[in-house]
Amino acid sequence: MKITVFAQIQAHSGQSDALFRVLKQLVRDTHTEAGCIEYTLHNALDDANQFWVYEVWQSQAALDAHMASPHFNTFLAASEALVKQVDIHKTYAC
Repeated sequence: MKITVFAQIQAHSGQSDALFRVLKQLVRDTHTEAGCIEYTLHNALDDANQFWVYEVWQSQAALDAHMASPHFNTFLAASEALVKQVDIHKTYAC
């Protein structure tokens, strides 16, 4: 079953440029992963601090592998001081 993830990420004030750079690297690295169908970064037009990542994975196992990958853990460490809030929603197509 394909898994879709909507991740909303809010940068701390003044940290949007730094977070954007870290997120862009995550996107580049994630596109090389087996099981990644789509991984797209979005930035709000009316709020530079608001980002969304739209992800589609072939399976829960592929998503789990992504979450355990070295580049995802590097992202977590690099973004910790930049991120104010994260909301993650996982869905599957009905």
